[in-house]
Amino acid sequence: MDVAELHRALVDMVRTWFQTGADLETKPYGFVARDLEHPLLHDTNLAWLDSAPEGGIGSVLDDLDEAFRGTEVRDRSLWFADADLAFANQDALVALHFQPRAELVMAKVGLPSCIVNPDLVVEEVGRGASEEDFHRVQAAIHKESGFSPEVSHQVYEVERSRGAALNERAFVGYLHEEAAGTYSLLPRGRFGLIGSVATLPSFRMRGIGRTMIFDACSRTIGAHCEYVLLTTDLFDSPQAMYKSLGFVPVGELRGFLRKSM
Repeated sequence: MDVAELHRALVDMVRTWFQTGADLETKPYGFVARDLEHPLLHDTNLAWLDSAPEGGIGSVLDDLDEAFRGTEVRDRSLWFADADLAFANQDALVALHFQPRAELVMAKVGLPSCIVNPDLVVEEVGRGASEEDFHRVQAAIHKESGFSPEVSHQVYEVERSRGAALNERAFVGYLHEEAAGTYSLLPRGRFGLIGSVATLPSFRMRGIGRTMIFDACSRTIGAHCEYVLLTTDLFDSPQAMYKSLGFVPVGELRGFLRKSM
């Protein structure tokens, strides 16, 4: 397993996700993406840096201000393809009241060695599972995370429209015919990216998440992908579950966010 190759593949998939459906302005360091139909979302209105900006990080912030002047977009968000470049700019951005963001990139080959919940039935949206059930689970997780109804609506709208454009597949896990959890799968060449992993609070501690990840890995193999990729918050608890399922860290994805007051 080439760790650097796996990390590059994930970064490329995230870059493509940010570009899909957005109004892009190419820059020497990367691009500025605008989605003015969803102004509350900082991950649709952002700057992406593939390389160091010649004018320093201040020039990127100027580009963001120019791109969103006169719009409803208030937050300022940056993502870096290179974690080292993010670290190099961290002090300057923190001094400007940006909050660091860190995603751990994890990868796996083959099926996890784990006990699954035999009562969980996983169905694909449009092929046994309903869009309404997928939406309901996701909305509940958004609410638990503190999203307002408006933000939740915009997040769901963007994720489903981008997913459709990129041929992402969405799944719902049913326990005794009740929607208990969700995940999405984006096959791309040798790689399959798992996202939207969520379990409703009332169904936790029943092996729902592990069973869905097992199902996702199985479907990735069926799609002729060699590697399964995912990201998880660097400081959150889910990474422990993923490690227990055989996923290994292969890098980090770093960004910064300054919320409007």
